[in-house]
Parts: sequence; structure tokens; C-alpha cells
Amino acid sequence: MHLPGMLEARASSIGTRPAIIYKDQPVTYSQLLSRSQKFAHALQKLGVKPDDKVALMLNNCPEFLAAYFACAYIGAVAVPVNIFYKERELEYLLRDSDSVALIASPAFAEHFSKIKTKPPLFKWLIVNGPYREGLELSKLELEAPATPFKALCSEESVAEILYTSGTTGEPKGTMLTHGNLFFHADAIVNLLKLDDHDRAMMVVPAFHGYGITVMLCSLVTGSSFVLLDPFNPVEVFEQIEKHKVTFLPMVVAMYFMLINHPDRSKYDLSSLRIGISGASAMPAQLMKDASAALNIKILEAWGLTECSASATMQRADLTYKEGSVGLAYPGVKVGVMDESGKLLGASQVGELVISGPLVMKGYYKKPQETAEVLRDGWLHTGDMGYYDSDGYFFMVDRKKELINVGGEKVFPREVEEVMYKHPAVADAVLIPATDAKLGEIPVAVVVPRPGATVSEKDIKDYLGERLARFKVPRKVFILNQVPRNPMGKILKKELVKMLADGQLGA
Repeated sequence: MHLPGMLEARASSIGTRPAIIYKDQPVTYSQLLSRSQKFAHALQKLGVKPDDKVALMLNNCPEFLAAYFACAYIGAVAVPVNIFYKERELEYLLRDSDSVALIASPAFAEHFSKIKTKPPLFKWLIVNGPYREGLELSKLELEAPATPFKALCSEESVAEILYTSGTTGEPKGTMLTHGNLFFHADAIVNLLKLDDHDRAMMVVPAFHGYGITVMLCSLVTGSSFVLLDPFNPVEVFEQIEKHKVTFLPMVVAMYFMLINHPDRSKYDLSSLRIGISGASAMPAQLMKDASAALNIKILEAWGLTECSASATMQRADLTYKEGSVGLAYPGVKVGVMDESGKLLGASQVGELVISGPLVMKGYYKKPQETAEVLRDGWLHTGDMGYYDSDGYFFMVDRKKELINVGGEKVFPREVEEVMYKHPAVADAVLIPATDAKLGEIPVAVVVPRPGATVSEKDIKDYLGERLARFKVPRKVFILNQVPRNPMGKILKKELVKMLADGQLGA
């Protein structure tokens, strides 16, 4: 099924039910369909054609979804933009994606205005609010006909290009089809047993694959989601209580802030039924603490943008195994492969590979990079892991983040998981430092929990009692905070650079 077809089916059967709750006001399925089709008419009138690329740089708001579906109707390709990008990064994305238009909030339109040399194919700036240049979204929508729009796309059409930085080079545009996205959302809905009575909390960024997944899961079930921006723990508590939210998809940092907020007990969160954690690995100890504090099962998913966001997930109705990222989705193959391309058996560590209907079409305009990761029917993820005799997968670490200590291999995640079990530790990161004798040595960065204190000796002693000596960090830096991306994922490369530049302390 293509995405417009899914929206039309919901509007036809449950048109008066809310699809979105934004600032306590409902947007029904019929209203969302009408706005999407009107905006499709407006874009088509401007001259946007099938396969044209349209960049979306919007906060979490109903207009994001209307614009996203409008692109789908035309057969154009939505290109969600990280709202934290500045003009240099925005210019690269617009140029690399060959975008003909940018739909932006006024604050982000400022970054576009600062771009001195506009990309050659770019034609239209459309702003979601008053701005000194470009076209105003609301006026385009107002002038567009309120008539049905026949979708110009198919299941095989590219619906979106999501940019992923990966581990090297400039960001790459991941091409995902309507079929990819529908299969992925439908798989999650079935695994979590979501239905039209559920209500999701949508506070992860809409520009991210995780956010798009949350929204599409609601549309698959005909349920609704509460749309918030930005993340604020108290507002999350209030909205859960007020709108009886049942489904809580968040990132690690959000869960940490929720369970450690002093006012959490003041709110009725009993409507919550299930949660998932995505975008970065969730420490096992935090998983336990958050599940207990919120009285729900929190399931971890694993995957990457190139497979529509995820390919494995823990199951609420099956045995929970600490540290596991669960089992492969039905209809998806996940394997473990060695350097020669041989599939490995249970308990053998190798590169995790994926095959199935959720795997990307490829990287936009990058055939060589595509060929490097899509080989012999498998998506090579760059993640190291293994599976046990029951088929549960365990991620060991990123292939390129492994630390080689004089020939001994140290997987940072293993050491980080142990550090997270220390009662005074809020954040824990293991990074490599160059060493004249061993080549590389492990170095730790730790952020204490609020109100707690911890020393370098405390961490070294704690790890020394639990790990082989070569895995224990030679140096531990205690910081007030660590750099994160907009999804709350710790930026290890930034910490490595800070270490090299002598900015982590003595």
C-alpha cells in the first residue's frame, strides 16, 4: 500500500476521529486528508512534479504531516531536515538532494536566507508563518481547491530521503519507498499489539526516522498521537494524564529525565501500557529503572535508517533477556556474518546483516556507497553482534568503535553497561585514546547522577572487580554533561575530538 492510500482508508472509515492532538486541539483524519490534498494541489500548481525533492524543515506540528503526505500525493520525495542544522549543513542537504523547494518554519528560513549561493535546482521557499521572503504556507493552502487529489505514487515509489551521517564522510541520503515505510510501521503495530484504542506520545523529532515511524504506526491502526514540541518532562506528564496516552516511544535521554523528575509522582500515568526505546542503545540498568518507575514494559528496538529505522525488537509477550535487542521482525531476515561473507551460527560474534521489505532502495546519487552496504541481498549494518540459541539478538558494538588494546578487542558497550550499573553514574562512555605502546587504550567519560559524586578511583575500582584488566579504562574523566545529538544520542566522535584537543581536563 502507498501512504496516501492508507490515509484515505482511515478518513473514509473513521474520518471524525482525531489523528493528531496538538496543543490540546484535535486534527481529525478527514481534516488531515483535506489539508494534505489541498497542499498537494498547491505544490502541483507551483510546478512540483513526480520525483521532485521537497525539503521539510519544520518543528513537530500538524503542517509537517500535511506537507509530508502532500509530497506523497504528487509522487514527490519528502526530504526531512534536522531542525538543528545551520546554513552550511542546510545548503549541503538542499544541493545534494536536488531539492526544488524548502518548507520551513520562520526561524529555520533564516538559515536558508543566509545561504549565499542557492543550489541550482532550487525554486521555492515556503514558510509556515509570516516571513520577509518566499511564499506563506497558509496562503497557498487557502487558495488551493478543496477537491480530491489522485495519488501519483505507487508502493515502489521513493517516499522520503532521510540523511544519515554514518561513520565517515558527508551525510548520505537514504531512499525509502512507500512499501518500506508501510511494512515497517505495520510490523511494529503487530508486534506491540497496538490498535485503534491506543494513543501515542509523539515527542521525538518528526524529521527523524523514529518520529516518522511513530506517526505512521498511529495511521496504520487508525489511532491518534499527542504531538509535542519541544520535549519538556512536565508537559509530557500533563499530556499523558489529560489525554490518557497508552504508548510511550522515546529515546534514552527522555526516559532518564522522566524517571528522575521530582514531580513525576504528582501525575496519574496509569493509562500508559507500553513503551519503546530507539535511536541509541538503552543501558540495561536504565531499562529496569524506567520500567519500574513508569510501571510499563519498555522494549528496545534495534536498526538503522537504512532499514526504515529498525529490524529487531524485544517482545512484550515473550521471555525478556537483559541486553538483548529482541528478535527479527516477521518477514525480515537478520544474520551474523564474518569478514568473508559467511553466515555464522549462534553465539558467534560478527557483523549484523539484514534482508527484507524494509531495507532501503539505496543512497541517493551514491552508487558506490550503496554497493558497499547492499551486497548479495544483505544490508551490511556495521554493527557487531550475535544471536543466541533462541534467536535473540545482542548488539556488541559498532564495528568501527571497537578498541584494539595491543591485540585485545574491547567492545565499548560492554564496559559502558557495567559502568551504568554503578549507582552514582548517569552517563557513561568509553572511547579510544592513542597509545605509543599498545596502539589504543580505553578512556572513560562519566557524568554523575544528580546529587551524586563519583571519582576516577571509584570507577576504576568498580570496573576492576568486574572486568578483565585490559578492558578497564586507563583514565576516567568526570564531566557535568556529554554532547548529544537532537535525539539524545551521545556524540562519541565529539568526545574523541575533545580528548585529542585536550579539552576533557587534566
